[in-house]
Amino acid sequence: MRKIKVAVVGCGVIGPLHVECYKMHKNVEIAWLCDLDVAKARKLADGAGAATQITDNAADIFNDPRVDAVSICTDHASHAPLVEAALKAGKSVLCEKALAQNPAALKKMMVAVAKYPDVVMSGVFQHRFDPINREVKKILEEGLFGTLLTAGVQVRCYRSDEYYKADPWRGTIKYEGGSVLINQAIHYIDQLLWIAGGFESVVGATANITHKGVIETEDTAAAVLRLKNGAIGIIEATCSSNIDWETTIALHGSAGALEIRNDKVAKIDFKDKKVEARVARRLEKVIAPKAAKSGKTYYGSGHPAQIADFVEAVAKGRAPFVSAESAAETAAAVFAIYKAAAIAASRLRAEG
Repeated sequence: MRKIKVAVVGCGVIGPLHVECYKMHKNVEIAWLCDLDVAKARKLADGAGAATQITDNAADIFNDPRVDAVSICTDHASHAPLVEAALKAGKSVLCEKALAQNPAALKKMMVAVAKYPDVVMSGVFQHRFDPINREVKKILEEGLFGTLLTAGVQVRCYRSDEYYKADPWRGTIKYEGGSVLINQAIHYIDQLLWIAGGFESVVGATANITHKGVIETEDTAAAVLRLKNGAIGIIEATCSSNIDWETTIALHGSAGALEIRNDKVAKIDFKDKKVEARVARRLEKVIAPKAAKSGKTYYGSGHPAQIADFVEAVAKGRAPFVSAESAAETAAAVFAIYKAAAIAASRLRAEG
C-alpha cells in the first residue's frame, strides 16, 4: 500500500489512541496534530514522528494537499462542521462518536457525505470489530436462537460531578446533545442494532437523578425498541451507578439465550444442549486482540482493527466496514430515544 498521510484533530482523551493505532502501520505518516490547546498537540507530537506538524487551526490541515485522511476526535458539536470541511477538501474522514449532537447537525453532515461519495467516510464504532461480537452476530444470523424475542443492552457506569465540570461542553444540550445515552451507552446501542439488524420505532424515558445542578441532560435512561426483525429491544443506561463500568448484551430467542457481560460469556442456555455446547465452544475459541495502550479498558480492543480497516479503505479507495450511513443510523436511534422521552414527559406534565 502507498504511504498514507493522516492528521488527528483533537488531542485530548481519544486522540492519543488514534495516534497509537496509526503508528502501528508502516505505510502511515502522521502529518499533523491539531488542538485548540496547542500544548496538548505538542505533547502528543513527541511520539508521533519527526515530520509531524502541530496547529490550533484545522484549516491548516484541510489546506495541506499532502494530507489524505483525518481523524476527528473533538467534542460532539464540532464534528459536523469539521467533517464537512474535511470532505470538501477531499480528505477521507474517521469521526469519533457521536457523529453529531443533534438531528440537524447530523443531517448537514450526511448531506456533505452524499455530496462527496468518492471520499472515504467512517464513524468510530470499534465494538463491531470485537471478535466476540462478530461471533454472536454470526450465531444469530445462523438462526441458532430460533425466533429472536428480545435483545437488550445494559450500561452501568459512574461519572462524577467533577467529570462534567472539567469540560464545559459535557452534559449540555447544545454541545453534547445529552449525556449517558449519547456518550457512554451509544457504543452498546450500536452493538445491539448492528447485531440485531436495526430498529423501526422507539419509546423511552430519561432522567437526571444524581447530577442535578451539574448537567442539564440525563444521567439515567431506558428505552424499548421495535426491532426490524420483529423482536423487542431494551436499553438501560446510567452513569450514576455504584458500579464503575459494566456492560451487558443479552439475546433471548425461542431456542436459546445468551448474555455477554464485559466481553465475557455470563449466561448460555439453549434448548438443544448439543447446540449449546457448540455455541459455547465457538465463544471459548474467540480471542480478543491486545488492546492499545492509550485506550481505557472499557474501550475494548477494536480501535486498532477499525483504524486498520480505515487505512486500507483510504489506500484502496474502497468502502469502510463502518459506513457513515451506518454510524448515522445509531446516532439517529439515540435522537429518537431523546425525542420519545421528551414527548412522554410533556404528555405526563399535561396530564398532571
